[in-house]
Amino acid sequence: MNVTLCNRGHPEYGAATIPLPIPDEEYARCMELLEALEIGSVTGHDCYVDQITDAPPSLDMLEGTMINVDELDFLARSLDRYTDEELAKFQCMTATREHWDMQTLINLSFSCEQATVITDFSKLEEAGRSHYMTMHGGGVPVEEYNQLNGVGIARSLIADGGGRITPYGVVFENAMRIEPLYDGHSFPPYADKPYLMEFTVETDREGELTFFLPQPEKRLERLLERAGIRSADQIHLRTWYSELPDAVVDRLDVPHESLDELNSLCAAAGRLDQKEMQKFSAVVNYAQPRYAFQMRLLAENLELFDFIPDIRTAEEFGRYLIQESGHYEYDENLEPYYDYDKCGREQMESESGGYTPEGYVSYHGTMSLDELMIEDPVEQYRKEQGLQMGGLSC
Repeated sequence: MNVTLCNRGHPEYGAATIPLPIPDEEYARCMELLEALEIGSVTGHDCYVDQITDAPPSLDMLEGTMINVDELDFLARSLDRYTDEELAKFQCMTATREHWDMQTLINLSFSCEQATVITDFSKLEEAGRSHYMTMHGGGVPVEEYNQLNGVGIARSLIADGGGRITPYGVVFENAMRIEPLYDGHSFPPYADKPYLMEFTVETDREGELTFFLPQPEKRLERLLERAGIRSADQIHLRTWYSELPDAVVDRLDVPHESLDELNSLCAAAGRLDQKEMQKFSAVVNYAQPRYAFQMRLLAENLELFDFIPDIRTAEEFGRYLIQESGHYEYDENLEPYYDYDKCGREQMESESGGYTPEGYVSYHGTMSLDELMIEDPVEQYRKEQGLQMGGLSC
C-alpha cells in the first residue's frame, strides 16, 4: 500500500508518497523525502496522512490523522504476513471501536488471531472448523480435526449471540485480550523476513530489547534512538544468535564488535546466494580475518577468489586440474603416469592457494590479501609511511 504524508503546519511544502511496508533499499530515501518536509520524527506523531491507497479498507480511518511513520511502517509489516482470514479478523476488530491509536492497532495486529470471523454464511462447516482451531491455539490432531462437526460448531457459536456485525463480517471476540507488546517506545521482536543475526540486549532505559540484522543503516539508527540508545556504552549484550556460516561466527568477537559493522557484515552476506555463501565460508577460513569489517570486505570481493568445493588435498586438486578444469587434455590411457599430488602441490604453491573444510581457495587480486582486508588501503598506507593529508608528519 502507499501513504501520502505532508506537514500539516506547512501544506505549501508539498507531500511525499511512501510505499508500505517501506522496502529496505528505499528506507533512507523515504526518510530524506520526509526530512525535506520537516517531518518524520523518530518518536513524534508529526506526519499528516493525506491519503492511503491500496490498503485494507479499515485503515482508511487513518486519513486525516497525525501518525509516526515508523509506527505505520511497523503496522504495515505486521499486516503483510496475514492470510485473508487473518486480515478479515483484523478488519472486523478495527470496526468494533470508533477510535484506535497507532499503539493499540500494532498490538491488535499481534492479538486478533484470538477472534473468530464469519464472512460467508454459506460456508458454516469451514467457519466452525476455523473457530475450533482458534479456540485450541491453532492446532489439533488430524484425527480430531477430521471428526469435527463444523456446521454444528458454527451454529452453536452464532446461537450464543456474541457476534458483532461489521462491514467486513461477523466477529466473535472470544474474550480476546489485546496484549500490550508495543509500549509506544520500542517495537516488539518481529522477524518479518530472513535475518542473519538476532541480538537480545539490556539497555539503561528500556530493559531487554531484541534487534535483527541486517537492517537499513538509517532504520537501525532510528530504532536505537527510539530505544533511547545514543552510545554503544548503553548496550549490554545478553544473548545473540546467528545464521552466518560457522567459519564467520567462530571468528567473531561479537560483544566487542561495532553494531554498525555487524550490520554491514550481515548486509553484505545477505546478498549472497547459497553457493556464494559456501564460497564466503571457505574464503573466511582461508584468509582468517579477525574483525567484522574484514569479513564484510571479503564478502564484497568474492570475485577475487577462486573456489573449488570439496577439494581438500593436493591429490584431489591435481585430479581436478587434469580431469575437470579444462586446462589439460586428459587421456585415460595415461592414467598410471599422472602424478596428481605433484600437480596439485605445484599449482597451489604457484598461486598461494589453500585447503579449507569447504574446498580449495586461491586469491587473484592485484593487492595483497592483507591490503584487501583494510577498510581504506590508501589511508592505511599513509599511516604506515608516516604520511598525513597535507604533507609529511613529524
